[in-house]
Formats: sequence, structure tokens, C-alpha cells
Amino acid sequence: MRWQLRLLKRLRAGDIPESVDLPTGLGKTAVMALWLIARASQKSGTVLPRRLVYVVDRRAVVDQATKDAERLTAALVPGSACAVVRELREGLGLKTAANLPVSTLRGALADNREWLRDPTTPSIIVGTVDMIGSRLLF
Repeated sequence: MRWQLRLLKRLRAGDIPESVDLPTGLGKTAVMALWLIARASQKSGTVLPRRLVYVVDRRAVVDQATKDAERLTAALVPGSACAVVRELREGLGLKTAANLPVSTLRGALADNREWLRDPTTPSIIVGTVDMIGSRLLF
């Protein structure tokens, strides 16, 4: 979608919007892939955050977004023969056998704390408003 292309250009330029507020069904979860691409291909002087925190207000959407993030991780398989995957892994600074950490913060689900293991590794954190807010406070 055009908004996704515009967002990718902004991210690559280091221009990070405070929020992405769009109606349901317009591909907001693609923000995770856009962030990964922009992060992996960032130019000198452009610094994107190492953590993408994807906050939504419904547990069902958190679960769906987590599955999308896990598919991104699965696509970035270590030791891949695909040149694009190797380039993305290298740009993200993923170590030889490391996967992209994905953590889910929502009620009735324990945080796997993968996002805390290595502060230099990019991570995706998906959670509900109350759980992300709780982590920020404590």
C-alpha cells in the first residue's frame, strides 16, 4: 500500500512517526517488516531504535501480531542460502546462530524475556496497552 511505501521511506531517513493510526484491515502489522528492512539497510548517520514495540488494545490482535513477528523470525533463518536473508541478518547484526527475538506481553502469558537477553540485538515486542505500560513503569 502507498502508506507502507511512504513509511518505509520515512524510516530509512530516520524519521520515526510517534504512532501509526489506521483503520482495521489496512496492513498495520506490516510495520514490523518495514522496520526490519529499514533497520537492516540504514545508512550511516541514521539510527533507528533497536526495539520495535507494537502496542494494540486487544489480546486477539496481540496474538495475531505475534504470529506475524514469528513468521519474520522464521524467514530470517540462520545460515540461509538466500542472499537477501543473509543481507538482512548482517544489516540487523544478528549473530551466526541467533534468531530475531520476539516477545509478547499480554495477560495470561508469561514474558519470554528474549528482548532483554542482548541489548545490542534488535527485537520485536508485542503487547497490550496495560502490559506495555506496566513494563514501562516497573
